[in-house]
Amino acid sequence: MEAAALLGLLQGLVEWLPVSSEGVVAGVYALTFDSSLDEAVGFAVWLHLGTVPSVLIALRRDIVDVIREFLARPQTPSPTVRFLAIATLVSGVVGLPLLLVLRDISSVGGSVAAGLTGSFMVVTGYVQLRRRASDQDVREELNLIDSLLVGVAQGFSVIPGLSRSGMTVAALLSRRVDRKRALTLSFLLSIPVSLAASLYVGIESGLVFDPEAIIAASVAFVVGLLTIKTLMSVADRMNLGWFVIAVGAVMIAGALIASLL
Repeated sequence: MEAAALLGLLQGLVEWLPVSSEGVVAGVYALTFDSSLDEAVGFAVWLHLGTVPSVLIALRRDIVDVIREFLARPQTPSPTVRFLAIATLVSGVVGLPLLLVLRDISSVGGSVAAGLTGSFMVVTGYVQLRRRASDQDVREELNLIDSLLVGVAQGFSVIPGLSRSGMTVAALLSRRVDRKRALTLSFLLSIPVSLAASLYVGIESGLVFDPEAIIAASVAFVVGLLTIKTLMSVADRMNLGWFVIAVGAVMIAGALIASLL
């Protein structure tokens, strides 16, 4: 029970940073329970059911604005509505097959799973370090290329260790989108994908009936709700690439040590 609560705490804390919450949770789960990559990733995806409501509450005004824009012009959607719709569709097309493949890799054990997750976190950190450092010459209107690029980035982030927010924000910054707007768009995009993925995994694996899994998701919701404003503000101003690389390196080292013991 305590381990489940700890995993929920981790999810609620790191979800808002350009650090892979899925990677952190899956890595800790794999090492703690010596579980397969399949089981660790499934539990990590499930915990998004706790943090999605936090996003709904924190970004309620932005969500209302998007709904109003759509209802005002359903036949000719605004650039923002069109961006969100296309990017979500593309991320589903890219991410669902990857998620199914990961669910089939049941032979990868705890230390190997943690090592793979740490490796992908190092990749995420590198992407963060490479992102644009300047907010000058920003673009206001989103286009089709933005939608496709961000949708692909979000789709690939189902791989544990690749940060969804880190990848999508980096993609938007590379397209000269304002930092604050990029972060807001990234979290708006997370709502349908994270909700669908967590419900699918929860129903398919039976986590919706597991008391410990429910407690972990509840803790993730409470902690996420308490920390989202602060952590979003930090993520908006800081490049956490080196931090992500350090976390990934620690996970790789832990996996190597565990494999030798």
